[in-house]
Amino acid sequence: MHLPTQKRSTAVLRPFPELRWDADRLFNEMFGRPQVRVAPGGPEADFFETENEFVLEMDLPGFTNDSVDVTVEKGVMTIHGERALENEEAEGTYHLRERSWGKFSRSFSIPHTIDSESVDASFNGGVLTVKLPKAAEAKARKIEIKGE
Repeated sequence: MHLPTQKRSTAVLRPFPELRWDADRLFNEMFGRPQVRVAPGGPEADFFETENEFVLEMDLPGFTNDSVDVTVEKGVMTIHGERALENEEAEGTYHLRERSWGKFSRSFSIPHTIDSESVDASFNGGVLTVKLPKAAEAKARKIEIKGE
């Protein structure tokens, strides 16, 4: 099973993202390809597939294990987090303040072929890694052909 990948330019469809999303969804449903849908906004993430699992990696600099929650329910993985505003009593006056703070929530539609009881999450160096193992019945296996 492979997740959809894109290796072509989509510049022509940029003015109409909803049209592109609908076209992609229709194509994926017609050919039975699993989908991972991502809601826009929030921290950036990569979602990829290996032989035995799906893996999500999300950049969360400045967050801690205690400030992030991961839930999997009914085919949707949701990641919530919160980073508090740092002390504003710093000496001097801010001329630029780009570092983000506050709450975020990202939801991902995940393939139904995962073993939701074995999902594992780790946080290291500001990167959240969530491993979603494939269920045994979803893994490809070679079928022996018996002859006469």
